[in-house]
Parts: sequence; structure tokens; C-alpha cells
Amino acid sequence: MKKSILIVLLLVLLAAAVGVSGCLGGDDPAINGPNGPNGSANATPDATFNGSVVTVSVPGFELLAIQEVTADERNILGVNDALHGFVASYLTPTNTNVHFSAYQTEDNASARAYVQSMINAHRAANNTVTNVTINGNNATVFTTTTFIGGTTVERFTLAWASDDKLVIVFGPATWADIRTIAEASDL
Repeated sequence: MKKSILIVLLLVLLAAAVGVSGCLGGDDPAINGPNGPNGSANATPDATFNGSVVTVSVPGFELLAIQEVTADERNILGVNDALHGFVASYLTPTNTNVHFSAYQTEDNASARAYVQSMINAHRAANNTVTNVTINGNNATVFTTTTFIGGTTVERFTLAWASDDKLVIVFGPATWADIRTIAEASDL
């Protein structure tokens, strides 16, 4: 009797292990999709670049940190997808922060579509949206206002498509500092 219980228990464990391994990979199209592991025709590919893409050396600016992130966890207005990327944080000469980020998209058309999505979201929120040129790319500046200590303060976010990257520069820094980091990127 003990031997048959042990055999049944082993069979149950084996069946559970096979079921779990099937959930972790294999040829399940819901997991792997037509474009390889964890991909699908509509999914964003994993980031294929590294943090060096977001390191910019600018005199007077100190690189504080580089972090691997996804766009959805950064709460970017108009971007809700989990695009993989990196963000580098800098300290400006006036002791404010600038964050330079680059997110991997499927292609240039996708990167431009994300910028357009940001434009639409900022216009819907009544933020100021203007166009500039950064490193030969059409870029968009989003200006928001906030109140700090009873004073109105402008905040700037700069976004553009560079090849298959969505590039975003933002922070409580001045427009000049935001633009300096953006132009130093060469993206």
C-alpha cells in the first residue's frame, strides 16, 4: 500500500513538473509568438543596446547613475508600453537633475509613433508643445508648469525618434541644461 501511494505521488509530481515546464517555454505561441521567445507580432522586442547609449560626457555635468528601466514604470505621459531602455541621471552645474533616456522600439516608425502619442497626451493635458531640431532630428518640447513654494516653475521634457530609439530628456533643470545633454548625445 505504501509503495502504491509513493508511486502515485511520484506520478503527480512528474505531471506537475511537465505542466510547469510547458508554461515556462516550449512552442506555446501565446508565450513565444512568431518572432521568437517572448515575442509576438505586436510585442516590442527586448532592448538590444546597452547603457553606453545613454552615457554623455559634458563638462560641468556629473553622471550620477545609469539604470535599466521600462517606459511604463517611468510614467511617461502618452507612453504606456513596457519599452525596454536605459536612463542616465546627471547633476547639472546648478545642482539640478537631468534624466536622459533611450528606449528600444521596433523601428523608426514605431519610435515616431510614440513621440506622436506623447504629443497627443500633452495637448490633451493642455501642456505647451513646440518643435525643435536636435542633432538633425525633429524633436518635441513639452512644457508643463508646477507650483513650488508659491512660485510657478516650468518643467521641460524633450522627445524624439532616433533610428529605432525613443529618446527622452527631462528633469527639473533649465531648458538650456536639457538641450545641452540632448545635443551631447549625438542621437
